[in-house]
Amino acid sequence: MVEAAPTNAVWRALADGDRPSPVLEATTDRLARDYALFHWELAFPQVFERGGFDVVLGNPPWERVKLQEQEFFASRDDTIAGARNAAERKRLINELPVRNPELADEWNRESRVAQGTTHFVRQAGRYPLCGKGDINTYALFAEHNWRLVGPRGRAGFIVPSGIATDDTTKEYFHALVSTGSLRSLYDFRNHDGFFYDVGHRRFKFCLVTASREPGLAATLVFFAEQPSELHDPERTFSLRPEDIALLNPNTGTCPTFRGERDARLNLALYRRAGVLLREGDPDGNPWGIRFLRMLDMANDSGLFRTRAELAQAGWKREGNQFVKDGQVMLPLFEAKMVHHFDHRFGDYTDKPEGSQDTQLPDVPAERLANPDYRPLPRYWVEQAAVDSRLAEKWDRSWLLGWRDITNSTNARTLIASVLPHVAVGHKLPLAFLDVPAPTAACFLANLSSFALDYAARQKVGGVSLAFFLLKQFPVLPPSAFAGEAPWSRSEPLRQWLLSRILELTYTAWDLRPFARDRGDEGPPYIWDPDRRLQLQCELDAAFFHLYGVSQDDADYILGTFEALARAETRTHGEFRTRRVVLECYDALAHATTTGRPYVSPLGPPRRATSP
Repeated sequence: MVEAAPTNAVWRALADGDRPSPVLEATTDRLARDYALFHWELAFPQVFERGGFDVVLGNPPWERVKLQEQEFFASRDDTIAGARNAAERKRLINELPVRNPELADEWNRESRVAQGTTHFVRQAGRYPLCGKGDINTYALFAEHNWRLVGPRGRAGFIVPSGIATDDTTKEYFHALVSTGSLRSLYDFRNHDGFFYDVGHRRFKFCLVTASREPGLAATLVFFAEQPSELHDPERTFSLRPEDIALLNPNTGTCPTFRGERDARLNLALYRRAGVLLREGDPDGNPWGIRFLRMLDMANDSGLFRTRAELAQAGWKREGNQFVKDGQVMLPLFEAKMVHHFDHRFGDYTDKPEGSQDTQLPDVPAERLANPDYRPLPRYWVEQAAVDSRLAEKWDRSWLLGWRDITNSTNARTLIASVLPHVAVGHKLPLAFLDVPAPTAACFLANLSSFALDYAARQKVGGVSLAFFLLKQFPVLPPSAFAGEAPWSRSEPLRQWLLSRILELTYTAWDLRPFARDRGDEGPPYIWDPDRRLQLQCELDAAFFHLYGVSQDDADYILGTFEALARAETRTHGEFRTRRVVLECYDALAHATTTGRPYVSPLGPPRRATSP
């Protein structure tokens, strides 16, 4: 092994004219054959003297470099491939030297190749943009292809669409965009089976064209299903480097608009609002926002207790808490338990025994009308464990979070809610704000608006609404809520919004701290579905105005929520929310133009009686 290693001493000896040892020469020849090493500069010296290729065209392999245990053993050992979990699979692999020495040797060889390749990719400096994270060969070829082209050349290749949207390739895509090197990106769904071996028809791939010659704008198409759509002027749009910097300043990744109108509307929203948090900018966090994942549902499961366990240990239930000897067990809220302005959306009491459904049944309206009603979770967590995680973040007796699990095709994509002082699972991330309490309520309403949800849907490509996505949503700054309401000039805008937010949110006694922080000392508001629809539609119409969205564009934006439209049409015979929001929009516009204050069709709200 010593003779086979190309050390610095060996390199110096070679430079002085010495020949390598026979062992080193034989080892080098074997490695070159085994790894099929190819030196582009040595193979095409005349091309690189001119600066690179005129054209690089290809369909590179789409393979993870990391060796996948199940894939490797699928055709070699059914027992290992079919193991119940990763721990059992690793135990069986460790037993291979005794049970099947030849397969153990093969596994070790392949593991060494994968680990060595990963080390080279990450450390050699050849792939500074894509040689990180869970490495895939398509990303390495994308970076390599771009490096090969000459000053006026073009590189064209077919890769998964994650090249433009994923976190692991964001530096590469940012480099393409910031230098003006991206010529075009045509994104397709594998709808008609363009590629039969990629897994499913919803898989997305794209045709990328890049150059070394700076340009003004890139031509983009997303969600295409036929090549003919590339010639549809309503589907095709262009973005300049500064446009992408406006839309995604932190990551430089590409938003996936469905057409020219979506691109134009979203650019207008971002010009009006900016982004929630611009990283690296001392003035880029006007909300003073901080984030927390409180409890991991897997790693922190040792802290969780079931209702049966607590009852057996002598804990006494009070509401949806358990108490014993001065200690408190708080309910653990999961994302499926909350919805817009509703922290009582799901109750595990209603879930049938043995049900595998991931959703919880709807809570009956008559139960929601009771301000004493508190939903029951699956688990409870000791209050001390919850408070220790909140200690450095928050000193209020209420929380604000949003659903991490989502999809751009759901009825709604961005779902946020206020919560009482409870334990919270990691799929319900929390946000903490350094602004006055009434302004924080406006933040909640902004997150819940159709205008912002529409923008969010352009960026959510998977099923997770992660921190880095939320940071780059066009949330209006706190200053947008100062001054008078344009449609009610005798009333501050913040107060106009707050009265509606409180009635929607403060429907149970456990959110009394939230109401008190906003100056409301009264009892909760009565849950009234018809009033709630009108109040939410008034807020949505108000936010369309605050974002500067025209009535025609508001109508278009609402029409993109197709799943919600189908659900309401089945229930009400029409897309009721769309109609009421547009009626409110017109009423607010009329009030703004005439100077006559907007008057809601609702009468005074009803409140619960004091306990």
